[in-house]
Amino acid sequence: MSQPGMSSRVSPLASDLLAQDSRPLPAGLRLRSEFLPEARTIPFSRYTDPAFARLEMERLWTRTWQVTCRTEDIPEVGDRVPYDVGSGLALIIVRSGPNEFKAFYNACLHRGTRLVNAPGAGDSLRCPFHGWQWRVDGCLKTVPCQWDFAGVSAATHSLKEVKVDTWEGFVFVNPDPNAAPLKESLGVLPQAFEGRGHGERYTFAHASKKIRANWKTVLEAFLEAYHVIETHSDALPFTGDASTRYDIWHDGAGRISRLITPSAVPSPHLGDGASMQIAADGVAAFFAMAAPGVPVPGFDTSRGNARAQLAEWRRGLMGHALGRDFSRHCDSEMIDATQFHMFPNFGIWFGEGLPLLYQFLPHGDDPNESVFNVRLTMPLPAGGVRPPPCRINHLDFDDYFSEKAPEFGALAHVFDQDLSNLPYIQKGMRGASPEASRQTLGRYMEQRIQYFHNVLGDVLGVA
Repeated sequence: MSQPGMSSRVSPLASDLLAQDSRPLPAGLRLRSEFLPEARTIPFSRYTDPAFARLEMERLWTRTWQVTCRTEDIPEVGDRVPYDVGSGLALIIVRSGPNEFKAFYNACLHRGTRLVNAPGAGDSLRCPFHGWQWRVDGCLKTVPCQWDFAGVSAATHSLKEVKVDTWEGFVFVNPDPNAAPLKESLGVLPQAFEGRGHGERYTFAHASKKIRANWKTVLEAFLEAYHVIETHSDALPFTGDASTRYDIWHDGAGRISRLITPSAVPSPHLGDGASMQIAADGVAAFFAMAAPGVPVPGFDTSRGNARAQLAEWRRGLMGHALGRDFSRHCDSEMIDATQFHMFPNFGIWFGEGLPLLYQFLPHGDDPNESVFNVRLTMPLPAGGVRPPPCRINHLDFDDYFSEKAPEFGALAHVFDQDLSNLPYIQKGMRGASPEASRQTLGRYMEQRIQYFHNVLGDVLGVA
């Protein structure tokens, strides 16, 4: 086993900090794994070669369970949203009953017109070209001039379905008619999130950002904390970047990994003399920026566990804002960054430290472009009244979160830092020396990237 991270006197390993938590840990933080992925070569061509992108469309996107949307996005019967993977997979996700969801190929069975191009509602799906209509359960409803289509009926021309299932408020699809049930691909996620009520959360902010980089390039930027030292250097005083814990659970169809990056401790790169007071104040300021006007208390790190003090402040802050009780949430749940990844492209964060959801997708046919979908979620307020669905904020290639998506608060700056590197990574891979056109990964800190590519290679049937 490789060295499990780096620590200092004032920045223990994440596992040691969890052991010092003021409250019992939930399952999502107690789970451990000693699995270490096999070291394999990852060529840059996986990110740049159009032929490899076509192979992904053929063997990955059409054969795996993938998250499409949240049930809150389509709250009423007849609500629908399009779901596109590049230009090779186009589906419609529709609420076909009060507790029923269906997914159809997004193509008219007359002459192939796309049926849904934006979120919509209604009791039928109507082709904008000739007016053919289908009920929300996919059954053919109306064909203008039916007399001229003798062989067309509900039996022959109802919309073509793909497998669909839900978990914790998420709608998943798998175009493979022979696919195993979704629960097998969820792996340890149901155990990790048991009792968390993720279905009882709502999307506070939602953005869809186009990026000039392969979808895997973007995904991998969020699988490790190694980049914090350079990309997020302003966070080093209050982020235990190299102290992060990484775990991988590989059990057949379940391909799940997790990171836990502690906050309210200095980066171990800053040494034993780094200030715990600055760490505590930095985290408090970061959280306060998400709630303008909220006073930030003074934390006295000489009185003991600063992480516990910060967590208690956040319990009170969120409890007051939402009318909910957070007293059972442990310190790590309130302030740390804990992220699970489900192969191939779904990131779900645990707790209230960074309550985010990630989705990474190809954009069109160009392997050098992708779409990054991100949501900031919140627990439902007291009484369980769900706010209306959040509008998607579409950001183009050259748009910045800090300018066009201020609803993400302090996170907008963090996203801009992350995404600024990605086009240069993509360009660098395209122009790399043929003798060095491959990844060089850290054995511990970048093991989730290694694991992702091992699974991808196995799924695609390539070395």
